[in-house]
Amino acid sequence: MVQRLEKCGINAEGRPVVFCVMDGVGVFKEGPGNAFWLAKPENILKFIEEAKQNKLYREIYAHGEYVGLTDGDMGNSEVGHNALGSGNIYTQGARLVIESMREGTFWNTQQWKDMVVDTIKAGKTVHLFGLLSSGNVHSHIDQQIMIIQKVVECGGKRIRFHPLLDGRDVAPDSGLEFIAQLEEALAKARDAGCDACIASGGGRMHLVMDRYNAEWSMVERGFNQIVHGVVDPADIKDGYKGYYTTAKEAIEEGRRLFPTLLDQYAPGFVIVDAEGKPVGKLEEGDVVINTNFRGDRALEISNTFDQGAEFDKFDRAAHGPFPAVKYAGMLQYDSDLGIPKTYLVPPPSISDVMSEYTCELGIKSFAIAETHKYGHVTFFWNGNRLGYINKALEKYVEIPSEPSDMIEANPAMKAKEVTDELVAAIEAGEFDYYRVNYANGDMVGHTGSVPAAVEAVKTVDESLGRLWEAVKAKGGILVVTADHGNCEEVLDGKGKPKTSHTTNPVPFWIMDAKYDGKYTVNQDIDGGLANCAATTMNLLGYEKPEGYMQSLIDY
Repeated sequence: MVQRLEKCGINAEGRPVVFCVMDGVGVFKEGPGNAFWLAKPENILKFIEEAKQNKLYREIYAHGEYVGLTDGDMGNSEVGHNALGSGNIYTQGARLVIESMREGTFWNTQQWKDMVVDTIKAGKTVHLFGLLSSGNVHSHIDQQIMIIQKVVECGGKRIRFHPLLDGRDVAPDSGLEFIAQLEEALAKARDAGCDACIASGGGRMHLVMDRYNAEWSMVERGFNQIVHGVVDPADIKDGYKGYYTTAKEAIEEGRRLFPTLLDQYAPGFVIVDAEGKPVGKLEEGDVVINTNFRGDRALEISNTFDQGAEFDKFDRAAHGPFPAVKYAGMLQYDSDLGIPKTYLVPPPSISDVMSEYTCELGIKSFAIAETHKYGHVTFFWNGNRLGYINKALEKYVEIPSEPSDMIEANPAMKAKEVTDELVAAIEAGEFDYYRVNYANGDMVGHTGSVPAAVEAVKTVDESLGRLWEAVKAKGGILVVTADHGNCEEVLDGKGKPKTSHTTNPVPFWIMDAKYDGKYTVNQDIDGGLANCAATTMNLLGYEKPEGYMQSLIDY
């Protein structure tokens, strides 16, 4: 049971508090790639100016060690919402995995023995798949190469790699650079006597890496390539053959034939031998390792491999029998549901999250986002815990998103619908505390389209204007920040599309309909996202939980 909290003197009337995350909206200098600056968001700029006058504005950090990652790494929505909801910094993602690898524990677990060593002894193939890049958001190529090297050291005689091109957390056309690094590692494995090569691949937003059950067709396409060596017939068009002898050839031909498709949407390919047969179909007894460490886009493919007869998303045997193989993830992507069943590195244990305190105090809360970020204001916010903490005191609302490939053409996404539901809930007055995520800045920023990102910022601006009017009418408090940067830097220094997150700071401000000057935002704290939980507890009228990061406000 969480500790008892004392009241702090702020908000003694129990006025509603709304915590708003502008996903992917960081702070950066003016320029042609800064969609925030180009949008000139009237409401947000006015709110920030007013907050500055009241000493209720500052910038905070959302990357690297501030969210449990390696110093200098860009942040992401998952670790960002973990920090926002938990009030603490936990070792996460790449840092968690790489520390385990460097310390040697990764290679000495029973899971490594069962998954890899025993597979090698049985003369079977080790299959690796995952996002191939140095983005360090879902995966890192250095970790993938370390696994290849260790498989060889353990006596592995056959490795097949199924890379997914990134172009989202790294430069949009950098895929061939990472393919070259992978090919070099596989060549060294071959020199050591291991039959190692690329077997299939394609873009991350075309194959495998769907999330929140939005587009299972992505998972199906990737599964059929990895398992059966079959390219989706819809990809084979306009001269694109789908079956090639090298990954480089496939990627280059895809770029030539479909120049508007950046790496993340690259068509699928399967590598074949001189006789035209796939070189990497799965066989019974093989092991498949998902080299991604981030969970949201790894859950569906994990279920596809792990679930038995109850799996009903598509026919896994449509192109031949689904062989009995072993499957493991780098991490456990959902600890509540046990997905996957086998994983190579234990996840961080996140306890005493803010939602546990609000429920213990009888504070009624409301969380809302569209599908793309629904898991962030629920699962990740609650410390990677699925479902409600206390359903009697909480309500979670998901607004269904449109498919990812429609985002650039519809940068408004579902912000209006999210705001409609949230404003209605505030007006009804049934809850004490609300949290919302506006996905636009991040999801549209990932397209690399400046015009679309500008419209995304304008949409969020309009939504915040409506939200503040509802909060103000109830005499409430609105807290606004972001989980990481993205749309403020949509072009790189050379004017090319930049689709990745950034390491820029993010804004943080408070708007209080009955502000009386009794508290201000501390400018001297080395503040990050994890400081927001204590701040929110203060604004709800309670002292921060013992052990939480310092609050951002002085009172």
